[in-house]
Amino acid sequence: MNTPPDRPTSARHSHPNVESITRKNIESILDIEQRRRDRKPGWYRVVERTARFCGTIQFLWMNLAWFAVWIGFNLLGKPFDPYPFTFLILVVSLEAIVLSILILISQNLSAVENERRHHLDLQINLLNEREMTALLRLTTLMADRMGISTEDQAEVDALACDTDPAEVLQEIVKAEHAHAQAHAQAHAHAHPQGGQPPAGG
Repeated sequence: MNTPPDRPTSARHSHPNVESITRKNIESILDIEQRRRDRKPGWYRVVERTARFCGTIQFLWMNLAWFAVWIGFNLLGKPFDPYPFTFLILVVSLEAIVLSILILISQNLSAVENERRHHLDLQINLLNEREMTALLRLTTLMADRMGISTEDQAEVDALACDTDPAEVLQEIVKAEHAHAQAHAQAHAHAHPQGGQPPAGG
């Protein structure tokens, strides 16, 4: 009795699924970002953690409890900061200044990280565009070998050209400018200035 031949070893191995590939990509990006954070000075990390904690509900309850204890002690006990609680207002003002500076520093750090991510997205998109362009050119060559008419390949030929990011950005700016002008004209027609008031009965 004949037995079926063994399948190649590569065919017996299961291919990675989308979930495993996605997890691997996310872990690699997180590792890169973690190494970048570890290279920052220590006070940067302290500012990030402090600003992150100041945006939590726990920090809100801590402030409310502190204000309640301060005001209650000065109203019911031996006051060291009687009404209108001038020293408390000073402390709260200083706290607001420090927190504002910490939040601004944290926002600047986040803006730098977001800028890096945007550059990474742009480079990946440009690489994808080059890969798709190469595939479209290969498809065009295959269509020529198969004798497909040029009319049927017109759209593919147009997409097979290299995309210039500067030209795409210029087209976006032109479209935004044209849209703003059309919106302004439509608004001017809908709400004319200096027009005649409607005639009364």
